[in-house]
Amino acid sequence: MAETFYVECPGCGETKGADHHNPGTVGIHCSCGVSASVDIEAQAIGDWWER
Repeated sequence: MAETFYVECPGCGETKGADHHNPGTVGIHCSCGVSASVDIEAQAIGDWWER
């Protein structure tokens, strides 16, 4: 069974689930216009940017 990963959006604080997965990271895209990559092992947001 796959583990679900949630993170707070750095733009608006809404809790988001992962939109896409890469080795060691997941990505989120929030309706507030922020996209972010999350380091799974560190459980921390790496890079984030506004669309």
